[in-house]
Amino acid sequence: MALSRERVHAVSRAALAEVAGLTGKDVEKVVALRRDGEVWVLDVEVVDLRRVPESTDLMATYRVHLDDADNVLELRRVRRYVRAWVGDDS
Repeated sequence: MALSRERVHAVSRAALAEVAGLTGKDVEKVVALRRDGEVWVLDVEVVDLRRVPESTDLMATYRVHLDDADNVLELRRVRRYVRAWVGDDS
């Protein structure tokens, strides 16, 4: 099933807003988006803890599941890392 660009953008905006609202943290961007049956699954990059310099910020990836009405079905932190860290996620 092909997804319209407008719907993908709307789901991304909804996920960013929900993660920010529920965690109280600054969201940066959606780093993954997929459709899993009737559910949208998105990974959102979040500033978990600000530090100086910025390259040492603690970042987190939150996975959020949304239904077609953009309601949150599940939200959990799946990863935490230092912003400047470069590595293999595999």
